[in-house]
Amino acid sequence: MGKYNNISEDQLRAFAKEHLYYEISMLYYDYDQLKVTSNRDFLFSALLESLIIHTTVLLDFFYKPQMKADDAKAIHYMKDIAAWKKVLPNLDPYFRKFYTRRSKEVVHLSYRRLDVSQEEKSWQGDKTTQNLKETINIFLHNADPGRLDPILNEFKY
Repeated sequence: MGKYNNISEDQLRAFAKEHLYYEISMLYYDYDQLKVTSNRDFLFSALLESLIIHTTVLLDFFYKPQMKADDAKAIHYMKDIAAWKKVLPNLDPYFRKFYTRRSKEVVHLSYRRLDVSQEEKSWQGDKTTQNLKETINIFLHNADPGRLDPILNEFKY
């Protein structure tokens, strides 16, 4: 973890309180707002892009290996990493396509967008959010409570 290899429990709690809480809150907020917004306006597009970005951030937090010294990862919140890896749900195959679509249809201006049919434009917000909601819940039930701020308990079920 480079200069962050000695990150303290206080620092982890502070990070979770501000940044992890924000990412989860935004994911849920965007999802709720998308359900009540017309899909023919700019607000819908902005909410969808936000949902895609926050989904990516959380997927990376839970599933991607640490690539840089300052990458925050779910394993940093676990006392028993092997036990965490056993309870972490497998990444749904849908998300492999999600990453490709996110890259080609949202965060890069690519000609691939010409090939997307009207039927393929749906982002399956229900599937995306429910899948992540389950992973978030499992994370919160398995993380070391000393490393998480209690504010995150509001996301437990």
